[in-house]
Amino acid sequence: METLSVRCNHCGAPLQVSDATRFVTCQFCHSSLEVKRTESSIFTEEVAKIAENTGKMAESLEVIALQNEIEKLDREWGIEQMNSMEPSRRGPRAPGNPWFGLAFTVFFAAVCFSMASLTSSNRVPGIFFFVPVGMGLFALFAGISGVFKGETRKAAQATYQQRRNDLEHQLATLRSK
Repeated sequence: METLSVRCNHCGAPLQVSDATRFVTCQFCHSSLEVKRTESSIFTEEVAKIAENTGKMAESLEVIALQNEIEKLDREWGIEQMNSMEPSRRGPRAPGNPWFGLAFTVFFAAVCFSMASLTSSNRVPGIFFFVPVGMGLFALFAGISGVFKGETRKAAQATYQQRRNDLEHQLATLRSK
């Protein structure tokens, strides 16, 4: 088997390696070295530096993965926001207070039921009784569902914000290392 002469990458001492050798330890400085070969040369590289570079690359990959996850979360939240837009205005719905909407709805329903009561006491035909009752029931249903939609939306936004804050905290921790 043929031996080749190379130098230690750490201290410069001469080393004798065979064609098949991949790793060697320097007799003088005790550095662990990897034997690297190209078409025109042979040289050594410290294994510790390789491990250090690999560690840095792994940290960089973790940072990239967290950044991608934040971007994905933001994209999904943006899509959810687009789906909640009113088609006629192409803008976000007015946030408003859902409880104010419910109070207005109850008032409107009360007016409708009062109208129905007046029609029944004045012996007006039945259709004039059912129209205000139907309008009142529709108003109550719309108002109550608006409150639930508002509360569901607030919960979804809180969940999104908490997840984003957690990811940003993990990212900041990785970057500070």
